[in-house]
Amino acid sequence: MENLFVIGFLSVLVVLIIMLIFKLQSSQKQLENLQKEKIDLQFQKEKVENELKEYLKKFNDLLNQKLEEYKQKDRIQLESQLRQIIQQEFTNRFEEWKRKEEKKIREDAIKKSTSTILGKVGEHLSPLLIFDQHRINPKDLRFIGTPIDFIAFRGLEEKNYDDLEIIFIEVKTGNRARLTEREKAIQKAVINKSIRWITFNTLEAINNLNGGSK
Repeated sequence: MENLFVIGFLSVLVVLIIMLIFKLQSSQKQLENLQKEKIDLQFQKEKVENELKEYLKKFNDLLNQKLEEYKQKDRIQLESQLRQIIQQEFTNRFEEWKRKEEKKIREDAIKKSTSTILGKVGEHLSPLLIFDQHRINPKDLRFIGTPIDFIAFRGLEEKNYDDLEIIFIEVKTGNRARLTEREKAIQKAVINKSIRWITFNTLEAINNLNGGSK
């Protein structure tokens, strides 16, 4: 009787073990399937991300291209309008100058060559002429008078600070106009890049003087 009980118990235990093994195998297979699905999902995710990056890159390239085309078109249109405005301003100032100077010009001055008269006009209208020849905005010009006529800060008015250019300008009239000795010296210094920047603080200088007097 006892043996039959043991045999029955072992039989039940064996069945339970076999069922547990099948369940473990089934769980293992499910885990493998989940792992495979995870890998597939990761692959699909990377594929979609790459496609999205490529799309964004093409979109940005197209956007930049359209912006450049718009800027170029807008710049050409603006330059044409500005040239018309400058030409009209030149004509108006020339007529104004003639009206003001007409009474002052003596009879012998009227007989002078056209180039000499235009030279005098050019001195007054040099900012407009400089723009027409060198594309320097008249608002970027600073009149000094001596030892040279102008210093131009090209790009300052448009706030183009990265490509800002400083230009020394001497205005001459007549075909035989030559630079003076001082002007030649300044021209040589500019060409040789003998130029530097100084930030002068008056408060510090005064304090230094006060400290030195003590």
